[in-house]
Amino acid sequence: MSEVEGREETETEGTEEEPQQDARPKVTMPQARDISRSEFTPHALGSKNRSAPRKGTRKAAKRRQIIYSVAGAVVVLALIGAGIWWETRPAPSVKFKGAFGKAPSVSVPKAKPAVKQSVKELIHGSGPKISTNDFVVAHLVAYQWAAKPQKTHEPLLDTFKQNKPAANTASQLTGLPALDKEIVGRTPGTRLELTLPYKVVGDQVAQALKLGAGDDLVLSVDVLKAYGKTASVQGTQQKIDAQFPQVTPGAPGQAPTVKIPSGSAPKKLEVQTLIEGTGKAVAKGQTLVGQYDGVLWRTGKEFDSSYKHGAPAGFPIGVGQVIPGWDKALVGKKIGSRVLVIVPPKEGYGSTGSPQAGIKGTDTLVFVVDILDAI
Repeated sequence: MSEVEGREETETEGTEEEPQQDARPKVTMPQARDISRSEFTPHALGSKNRSAPRKGTRKAAKRRQIIYSVAGAVVVLALIGAGIWWETRPAPSVKFKGAFGKAPSVSVPKAKPAVKQSVKELIHGSGPKISTNDFVVAHLVAYQWAAKPQKTHEPLLDTFKQNKPAANTASQLTGLPALDKEIVGRTPGTRLELTLPYKVVGDQVAQALKLGAGDDLVLSVDVLKAYGKTASVQGTQQKIDAQFPQVTPGAPGQAPTVKIPSGSAPKKLEVQTLIEGTGKAVAKGQTLVGQYDGVLWRTGKEFDSSYKHGAPAGFPIGVGQVIPGWDKALVGKKIGSRVLVIVPPKEGYGSTGSPQAGIKGTDTLVFVVDILDAI
């Protein structure tokens, strides 16, 4: 029994020892070295010689987290800033540079037109503001801002080159309502820069200028002069022979008083200078800017007057656009002059007269003209 028991004990012990040996992890040296390099090795192996986690590793991780957070914030801010810039970025525009009263240099962007009307006052003038009926003289330069980029840009209109500024009432200066509207309320000496889309220009003007449907019209406007309802020439009026109508100047903005003498009207054209101007002589083909008052010799009644219209008027002179008496009497007179003109029927409206104005074919006309300018 003892031997058996001893054997049994021996076998039992042997049986218990073998599983313990087999359960041990078999680790080769290289693997042991790799594992020991991990910061978690002491805990995994239950070693009594545990070492504390590296402080540098935690600090580095924390620094990386801060850096990533800051970098992310920077990216977000950059995207927001880019969006704001895109929404608020200045639209491309044509640039006009140069002194007032001289042809400007022009730079047209290569970008497509903004298709949005814009008006800029580049130079501010002085003096009274322009009203709707004032007679305005202005230089215009117009360019095409094409939808398709162009290598060169030539002006569609340049009154500087033509030496012939536009001249008309403010409300009808150019025939472009959007532009004429902007001139009203400005002052002489002002330069405007305008960008007008095709739809604002309108088909008629756009086709005349050969603008495409997607093109803009850009303009530079130099408002040179403006003449209001009170404009008149200055100076001492000369006395004239009693056989001619006598003229008494009116208050500013009011027509003069014309008194017709007794007796028959002259048979030929008569011209009397009441005030001698100091400006240049009016040339054939110019636009004469003036105040005028017209009465009939027969009745002494007024039949037409710029004073009634509320502003001076402009007339091409010497080219058959007015009655022959005006062409003959006013060409050669100096700017700043006041002139009395007596016009017989053949130098006026002829034998047919002008029924709408109450002028008969036998009527002699009497005009008092203040020559304010000649363009």
